[in-house]
Amino acid sequence: MPLSEDNQKWVRDEIKSAIFPNGWSRVANRIRYWSLPAACVGGVLALVAIVINQNNSLNNRVSQESEFRGSTTVRLKTIEDRLSGIEKSLLTIRIGQASSSPISQRNIKDAKQVLESAKKDGVQLPTDVVEQSGKNFIKIASKEPAAWDVALRFAEYRSYLNTFNPSVLPPGARLPGTMYTAMVEVGYTPVAFSVVGAVPIDKAARFNKIGEALRFNTNQGNAFIIGVGGAVSIDDYELRNVVFQSVHIMYRGGPLQTKNVYFIDCTFDFPSSLNGQEIATAILSSPSINLALS
Repeated sequence: MPLSEDNQKWVRDEIKSAIFPNGWSRVANRIRYWSLPAACVGGVLALVAIVINQNNSLNNRVSQESEFRGSTTVRLKTIEDRLSGIEKSLLTIRIGQASSSPISQRNIKDAKQVLESAKKDGVQLPTDVVEQSGKNFIKIASKEPAAWDVALRFAEYRSYLNTFNPSVLPPGARLPGTMYTAMVEVGYTPVAFSVVGAVPIDKAARFNKIGEALRFNTNQGNAFIIGVGGAVSIDDYELRNVVFQSVHIMYRGGPLQTKNVYFIDCTFDFPSSLNGQEIATAILSSPSINLALS
């Protein structure tokens, strides 16, 4: 049996009311409809807020830890610098005391230990103290052979303090016709030589036997000769504009002419003769050595 017109209208009104509510019903339905999404959104926002707070807290902690580490590093560096300064002062005092009575066996031993420690630890003692202390040991070398060994250790330490930067000079190969000679005793490794720069021949570097003319067929010569490593004998040589770096220098007391010669971190085998003392004194006095020994 079909529904009457009134019943059909009622059904239509109920359906419409259910789908499109009015008044309080509409409000209630919307509250029910949006309550769950709102709760979800609220929960998400709350979580976001927690994460932000935790992140800020973490950033603050990291910042504080970084500041602490930075502050600690600075303080440790300051402490290390102060300790290095104290060590340098103590070694300087010990050197002064040892050289005040260089003939004493105890002072001879202590001076060696101080120089070894200073070089091992990279401590740069004052050059004026090194110079004067070394010269004090040279003065009594003829009376006490052990003092001469200490004097050479001072000369070696002075060469350790020396510097020379060949990079400031223009590069250059050995010029055609220019010849250098070097001697090394049997059983030693020869020095590795190189040259830098080009200058007028009258100012050029020399590494030749005394009285031997520089062989050349040009009006130019090399500015500097650089010798690295190995060993070399320098008796009877004319040396000009030569740099020895980490070379074992052997000198037996013969004639020697040097002009603008540098010893950088070298070791020395010299006799305690007057010539040996003179070259050791020159090394203690200046990075650049100028001598004429006969």
